[in-house]
Amino acid sequence: MSKSMRRIVVAFTALLLLYVCIVLVGNIIQIADAADRIHLGAGQPVFWILISTFLITATSPFYLYFKLPKALVPPSESSGPEFEKYLVQLRQRLSTNPRLIGIPLESQEEIQSAIEILAKESDKVIRETATAIFVSTSIMQNGRLDGLITLFTQARMVWRVACVYQQRPSPRQMLYLYSNVGANVLLAESIEEIDLSEVVAPLFASSVTSSIPGMSLIMNSIASGTANAFLTLRVGSITRQYCEALSTPSRSYVRRSATLSAIVIVKDIVKENGTRILTGSWGMLRGAVDSTVQGAKNVANKVGDTSISSAKAVGNTISSTINGVKNIAGKITSK
Repeated sequence: MSKSMRRIVVAFTALLLLYVCIVLVGNIIQIADAADRIHLGAGQPVFWILISTFLITATSPFYLYFKLPKALVPPSESSGPEFEKYLVQLRQRLSTNPRLIGIPLESQEEIQSAIEILAKESDKVIRETATAIFVSTSIMQNGRLDGLITLFTQARMVWRVACVYQQRPSPRQMLYLYSNVGANVLLAESIEEIDLSEVVAPLFASSVTSSIPGMSLIMNSIASGTANAFLTLRVGSITRQYCEALSTPSRSYVRRSATLSAIVIVKDIVKENGTRILTGSWGMLRGAVDSTVQGAKNVANKVGDTSISSAKAVGNTISSTINGVKNIAGKITSK
């Protein structure tokens, strides 16, 4: 992005934020005026309470971001004076990490071992997030809502992984990571890198109900959850690689390794949770079918009972009519 384009983006963002602030302050003034009309003198407290709430809410994300220490930008080379300087700074940073209390950090090998400990912790965060995304988006099946949930959860996951390493990624890195999250959620181009049918296929193979009507909808739901979980794992892997890099990572290598790692883990997530979702969904589907069949039987019984009663009533009417005719004929004959 050129400098002129960057200035245009910054100016547009500033104007947009200014417009939003003006609109919010105007709404707060209206609320305060309404409160003052309801109870004289209540307008001022309501105004300042709402303004304070707005300022705290608006500044909290910035406070949480800058609360973390500055990012250590890894050097482009894995040796030399810059690399040695970076190791010293990284050693100081890791020594303050509560997850590494008592872990030696003197040599480069010990620093690498400490980073592997943090990598296991971040992998746990990434896997938990991907599992939650898989289950929630498989069950909910609401396109827009699923997209919002996935976007918010992935953004939160990036932040949690950064907190594991006790560092604040640089704005450029955060921009790359969050833009990668947005591209993965909205464009979903990375789905082409994995054949989801291979991941969901074991569920078909383990279920004899795959040919039953309605099961295709359930399997499509599981496939959608698998796609969202795969993208979440990929974003988490990219985040982790940038946080633990000892030298500037190659973007192409990061993307490839993140994709391969996500493919391996997403299969485990689908195997662990897919069968449970499939069983629960099939139970609900079978219950709905059973209730529908029972309802049809009840309706049929009612219709049958009504038909029998109507037939009996018609028969009684015909019998009474015949008897009446016989009586009249008898009277005529007797005369």
